[in-house]
Amino acid sequence: MSLESGDSFNVSHLSMNVHTGTHVDAPSHFIKGGTTVDALSLEALIGPAYVGYLPDVEQIFPTDLEGLEIPQQTKRLLLRTRNSQLWTQGAREFTPDYAALTPKAAEWIVKRGVWLVGVDYLSVQRFHDAEPTTHKVLLEAGVVILEGLNLSTIAPGSYQLLCLPLKLAGCEGAPARAVLVEEWANVSPKPQS
Repeated sequence: MSLESGDSFNVSHLSMNVHTGTHVDAPSHFIKGGTTVDALSLEALIGPAYVGYLPDVEQIFPTDLEGLEIPQQTKRLLLRTRNSQLWTQGAREFTPDYAALTPKAAEWIVKRGVWLVGVDYLSVQRFHDAEPTTHKVLLEAGVVILEGLNLSTIAPGSYQLLCLPLKLAGCEGAPARAVLVEEWANVSPKPQS
């Protein structure tokens, strides 16, 4: 309905895949009986995060991650790659040669004890991989996957991540709003009543 058309109010309709735009993959995306998005821990989705910058890689290997000098206690890792240029270019067509994690890099992330990994394109895994190994390695270990991030203006370093996927009961994923905050001190205090 539309006010412009003479209706009494505006009402929009939305129909889309739950893996559209910025979204979260829950373990049930690839793991039978895995956790669904509505049961994900908010502890994994909200808290300190580290943004690593890998502008020149086509595939992300463990050596690339080691070169980032990620702080040891990092539980939420976001990766900015050459994919972020697609955001600044306003690309609309799917790009199958996007930079993504190799299965060995996924294993490295699991061994480091990371709870959430985020990437700046629509998948954490390479498009041409024959099997969904990267997804499975991460999701079997309970690592939340955050895909479709716009990190084009984000400098490498430490932030606070606030990521809230839609609470869709029984779904394997959900669109999410993800926000990085540089310092909590810069956040406006709650108004006093």
